[in-house]
Amino acid sequence: MLKRTTAERHGSLPLRSRREGTVGSLPPAFPSHVIITRSTYVLTFVESVETISTGPIVGRDVVDCWILDNGRLEVKVIQRGGSVVSIEQGGREYLWQNKAGATYFGASSNTFPLVRGLILHGGIHVGAVTPEHGLYYDTDWDIEFAADDGGSSIILKIQDTEENRALLADTLSTGEFSIPGSPIPMGKYPVTDAEFVFTIRLQPGEDFVRIEVALVNTRTTPIDAEIWLPQTYPVSRDSQIISHQVKRRCKDDWVYQAMLEGNVEVSEMTPDARHGLPQYAGKHGLVLETSDLNKPLEWPTAVGGILYDYPWRDGPYHAVSFGDGRGAAYVSVSTPEDPHYTKMWSWGSPDLYDRREALAKTPPLPAGRPRTAYYEPWASRFNTGFFEPHRFAPGASSWYAYIVPIDSGLGPEKPQAELRKAVDQRVEGIL
Repeated sequence: MLKRTTAERHGSLPLRSRREGTVGSLPPAFPSHVIITRSTYVLTFVESVETISTGPIVGRDVVDCWILDNGRLEVKVIQRGGSVVSIEQGGREYLWQNKAGATYFGASSNTFPLVRGLILHGGIHVGAVTPEHGLYYDTDWDIEFAADDGGSSIILKIQDTEENRALLADTLSTGEFSIPGSPIPMGKYPVTDAEFVFTIRLQPGEDFVRIEVALVNTRTTPIDAEIWLPQTYPVSRDSQIISHQVKRRCKDDWVYQAMLEGNVEVSEMTPDARHGLPQYAGKHGLVLETSDLNKPLEWPTAVGGILYDYPWRDGPYHAVSFGDGRGAAYVSVSTPEDPHYTKMWSWGSPDLYDRREALAKTPPLPAGRPRTAYYEPWASRFNTGFFEPHRFAPGASSWYAYIVPIDSGLGPEKPQAELRKAVDQRVEGIL
């Protein structure tokens, strides 16, 4: 085992988990010629939500980074949060990165798993145990490496144990994380002893990233938990969500009041020909058509909004255009027999947003909107919505998926039908 090098630190850095992740040895050779090299990556911080728009950057954390490279793509991975922080093709970035500076927001709101709130550096990671970026979003995960004739992989792991929770260096939230009527923090999400595994793989000649997301229940009895794959992509006013989705679900009253009421026609979520999943038993919400909500920076909300594909994701992908002809697609199997779910987050129209007004709210959650715009889809094979745990049997539960950069064909002038056709062609043959 290689000892993790100490990250170089500058300025004022916020408190985070005390856990030190382990680092495996790099393979002695790369028979497929997909190489893994060690480098560094810079995380930047601003002082508080009041300075997200203005700066300055008050701290930098230079952390270890590992680069997967197959000659067509470069994928950068860090232990902090177990994250993919960069996917580059032809020297161009395909993930949103918070280079303007991150800070915790929503402190003491009971909205996020930790009382200190949430911090967003961007990229792709596994939301483990709970919703809202998971319980270990600011923890260093263990990292391992593998290489064979077919390609090379980086494997990130963490186990949800009493010890690792004690190292979070914070108290746990209540709110929706607790059982109704109980004051016990995280009562709905007790320690699971489950291992969460995120595998990132490149193979020779391929221009997409292979991933596997797994929850390993180490017990002999079932456990309840959530496992998601949040992703952040850069967007502009011309960006569109691209999918074959027919209906979406709104499960949160505040979302309905903030962006749908008076703007979008909705109906009660009731069983229909497409709603036969036992996963929805006892669950509620509103159902809407998707036609007018394809542009995340035109969502009519000043505080952000959440929608879900309903009753599962239609088609093989959920994609987004960046507004410059490029975009990215998350690709996986999704059928009535093997459904896949998507949660969508957007901060909505910037024309409706005023940070001073956001700071005056109690709690001031909307004030956490970063300086640069992004769109955040979440994927799960198991969870239908936030705070809707899935029961996992003993052993491994997992899914395979692909992150596909799209370097052209998604021009801002194109209607949704043409964008879908372009993505259909790009992802054809990947599954």
